[in-house]
Amino acid sequence: MISSDIIFKAETLRRSWGIDNASPINILASVLENVDGVTILWFPMIDEVSGCCSKSSDDKVICINSKHSKGRQNFTIAHELYHLLYDEDNDSFICNFNSNDERERNADKFASSLLIPNVALFDFIKKHSIDKWKLDDVIRCEQYFQISHTAMLCKLRRENLISYDEFRLFRNHVKSHAWELGFDLDLYESTREYYSLGNIIPLSKKLYDERIITGGKLDEILLDVFREDMVYNTPLEDDKFV
Repeated sequence: MISSDIIFKAETLRRSWGIDNASPINILASVLENVDGVTILWFPMIDEVSGCCSKSSDDKVICINSKHSKGRQNFTIAHELYHLLYDEDNDSFICNFNSNDERERNADKFASSLLIPNVALFDFIKKHSIDKWKLDDVIRCEQYFQISHTAMLCKLRRENLISYDEFRLFRNHVKSHAWELGFDLDLYESTREYYSLGNIIPLSKKLYDERIITGGKLDEILLDVFREDMVYNTPLEDDKFV
């Protein structure tokens, strides 16, 4: 598949979601809102695996390595979305980091184009008057687009905006620079180990309300998708200011 076709798919999908190509995207919220039947699961995997996904005629499941940083997880969600929406020859994928498989490269290109369209990137460059990139510029840019530092550097390198030597140099002292720039470090930290969001939760509750499954089966399903808080009614934090 040629690169331009993948970019077209990413830009078309953004437009179908009502998001222009000059704006950042909340990928988690966008997928949960716009992809029918999707459930996202977070749990620890081996470091080399970023995530996996499976699909059938009835549902779609994305699994994310919760040991990875939030920024990398955002990229993985977009990567897995490509497999779910556009790959037709398999119904499940396990995605290794830095794989040379053509489908994995296509999914990476799609994720990069979905999260950081070139229009948005060059608007950012113009707004911040970036002539020669510095580490501080890279950090501000990845914070704006909410992606991992590695994904940001790969995008800049792919667009010939930084040299290979700069690519290597900018990999160091990232969190300390982000902290000094006044950014929260959540983007560089892992998330909760076991969690889930999406279709499986309202669907299982609907089946229970319609008496298709028992309360015990509902609890079993929720426990299987790491939602003990819903089974044991773990109190939520005070939401009066939400």
